[in-house]
Amino acid sequence: MAIEWQDSFNLGHLEIDAQHQKLFQLVNRLLAATDKSNLTEAFAKLFQYTQAHFAHEESIMLEIGYPHIRAHLEQHSTLLSKLAHVEKFIANYTFDMVNFKPFLLAWMLNHIQTLDAQLVNYVGQK
Repeated sequence: MAIEWQDSFNLGHLEIDAQHQKLFQLVNRLLAATDKSNLTEAFAKLFQYTQAHFAHEESIMLEIGYPHIRAHLEQHSTLLSKLAHVEKFIANYTFDMVNFKPFLLAWMLNHIQTLDAQLVNYVGQK
């Protein structure tokens, strides 16, 4: 049930690429969880790391005066909001991994390959 990191996901920014790989590892830990305790712990780590990763990207955007910061921040905010709801579903045993996995994978790949790629391209121009 794991999702594999592929070299084609690398954007050419060592720190951001390493963080994206760590996100994949944490998602895989969540997907491998077999009971509520493991699921809760894996989700908490994923949620915390996602927040830290987004904060890192946002600091880069602010530092360089990134012109597309608003759209990028909106996507970050939307995902964090959805993840906060997932935490509630886990707590009351209504979490549906079957629907969550494709959503999260699609979101991550789309975000990395579009908005994050644009950010890294802009950083490279600075």
